[in-house]
Amino acid sequence: MTLLPTAVILSITILFNNSTWASYFYSLLNANYTSFEINCYWTFAITTAVYWLGGLFYMMFDLCRLPAFIQRYKIQPNKRLSWKEYSRVLFIVARNQLLVAFPITYIMAYYYPLRTSFPLPGGFRTVFTHVFCLMCEEIGFFYVHRTLHHPLLYKHFHKMHHEYTAPVAFASTYCSLTEHLFSNIIPIIAGVYILNSHWSLMIMFFCNLELGTLATHSGYNVPWNFYALRHDWHHFSFNENYGPVGLLDLVHGHSKNFKAWLNDLNNPNNNDNDNDNNVERQKQHKSDRDILAHARETLAR
Repeated sequence: MTLLPTAVILSITILFNNSTWASYFYSLLNANYTSFEINCYWTFAITTAVYWLGGLFYMMFDLCRLPAFIQRYKIQPNKRLSWKEYSRVLFIVARNQLLVAFPITYIMAYYYPLRTSFPLPGGFRTVFTHVFCLMCEEIGFFYVHRTLHHPLLYKHFHKMHHEYTAPVAFASTYCSLTEHLFSNIIPIIAGVYILNSHWSLMIMFFCNLELGTLATHSGYNVPWNFYALRHDWHHFSFNENYGPVGLLDLVHGHSKNFKAWLNDLNNPNNNDNDNDNNVERQKQHKSDRDILAHARETLAR
């Protein structure tokens, strides 16, 4: 799992908030918009733009097969969505944003607007806020997600999200309205409102999560990007890797098969009985591309 994308986003946020550009931007922002307008309309506009631009980027990988070199990182290359399937996914994504995300954004902006004024948060506050909010999301998302896999609830609230065993980026919010509210919205807003964070840190956290969930649902495990194999395995195996981080999966033992599978991918000769004692076993650490080559044999069927 690479932390590079998150580290880049955190660094950009810290550098920007400590720059003269930030002073100018927030002075202009607060002079022309109310706290409600910033927390509601600006929040929804920025997060929606980031999500759709990122999703369309991955959609180009699937429908146009461009750029060509990215296709080597496709985890399940024999499973792809048609344009007709994509159009339904896009409709559900837009529906969830308009009927769930925007109303929640409006309500929170009206009753609990976050601070948009000076002073801007420093480096320690920025990192602490991200870690705290991520833990809140891990706890909330894991338990809601695992609960939705209960037989009495699954077909009513979560089955739609598992319609595709080889997910695509936009499928990250391809789900029922109920699931979108309790699984995708409430766990991620909990942390920022518990801490009463600065608005800039909420935007940072939301955008990082959006880029992360797009990548982990994309079906492409690109080096240095967010790690996609964990969640792709969840869609493939159904009953493992429930959480976004994986800590609670370890606690509850919901990643044993995934870890065994990864071990087999990294060490495919472990069970061989060659007389030469598996002459010069493969190196323990393989590149993402090597792992994908083996993953295709397991997943692409």
